[in-house]
Amino acid sequence: MDKLLAAKSDQAVNLLKKLDIDLWMIVGRESSASPDPALPLVVGGDVVWISFFMFSSSGKRIALVGNFDVPMFKKLGHFSQVKGYTKGVKEDLIHILLKLNPRKIAINYSLEDPLSDGLAHGLYLHLLQMFKGTRFEGILVPAEPILSQLRAVKLPQEIERIQKACDITQKLFNALAKKVGPGMSGVEIHDLLKKKVRSKGLTFSFPPTISIGTKAPLGHSMFTEDRLEKGEILHIDMGVIYEGFCSDMQRLIYLLRDGESKPPKKVQAAFDTISGIIEETAALAKPGVTGYSLDRIARDILTDKGYPEYQHALGHQLGRFVHDGGTVLAPRWERYGKSPYGRLMEGNVFTLELEIVLKNIGVVGLEEDIMVTAEGGRFLSKPQRSLLCV
Repeated sequence: MDKLLAAKSDQAVNLLKKLDIDLWMIVGRESSASPDPALPLVVGGDVVWISFFMFSSSGKRIALVGNFDVPMFKKLGHFSQVKGYTKGVKEDLIHILLKLNPRKIAINYSLEDPLSDGLAHGLYLHLLQMFKGTRFEGILVPAEPILSQLRAVKLPQEIERIQKACDITQKLFNALAKKVGPGMSGVEIHDLLKKKVRSKGLTFSFPPTISIGTKAPLGHSMFTEDRLEKGEILHIDMGVIYEGFCSDMQRLIYLLRDGESKPPKKVQAAFDTISGIIEETAALAKPGVTGYSLDRIARDILTDKGYPEYQHALGHQLGRFVHDGGTVLAPRWERYGKSPYGRLMEGNVFTLELEIVLKNIGVVGLEEDIMVTAEGGRFLSKPQRSLLCV
């Protein structure tokens, strides 16, 4: 039995009880081509035919799948019942639901959270057709309250994997720092990192962003042929996937000019400001704090020191995906919907990230990964507290 799948399934059942939802049902088909993001959390296998994975507040966990998928789900071991079908599924589905007798059935759709919105529209319409004229017509509700917490509150096994991903990422940065120097291009840096990641049998959690000075605009997934020069900052945003879980970190290196033994005052001041804001907001990342209030604190510190606001969220949740859904540490802008209004929960993992762009020098930006605890954020990444100079 996959212990993590079993533990997340237990967590899902407990959430159903807490939220007073009788049944959560994941519906999928051809899942390798069109996967529901919930499948890796509690299902653990791909399906071809239309399939139903039901989690009841009574503790029952039932997989209704095509006959050729039955052996796989029995072997996984975390479903209390695995039933196969050959010619059609409707009769078996209705029979199981009548036995479970739910008042509400949660399915995977959401207006706000893309990771809770995994049910394809065609499957939703198919489900409505199957329920037409039955007592289950009209009792479907969104599974977002279940999924957002199930994904957001990490179990110890999940935290361990994120921690390992962070440790590996830090070692990659350390190895790179020994090779960085004037004349090195963004492409060369990317290829070096890619080679090291592949040598460990891993993959990037997202395409790295490599900013050399201010030669490329601030953004995602960028590296260019531009070459490092003395007096510039190398800014790297990257992460790896370790056993299904991601890291997401940013690091900085300043290239000393001839005659310099330390960075210019404005570079050091910007670095100290960014590092200090991350330290302060990490200490305040406790259960019950709203996402927007933590972001507001960071913005106020930054603007009080005379710097412009950053044009994004202070942080996002991290886990199986780099952007792991749910609450975001963000301003109350339209683009973020309801996500900034969510409250932090113990076991959440967030990034903390912001930057100051210095003219002709580069991006002074850091990103750390923290876990929310009752005492505040515990760093999973080892914070960069001094500006590395080469």
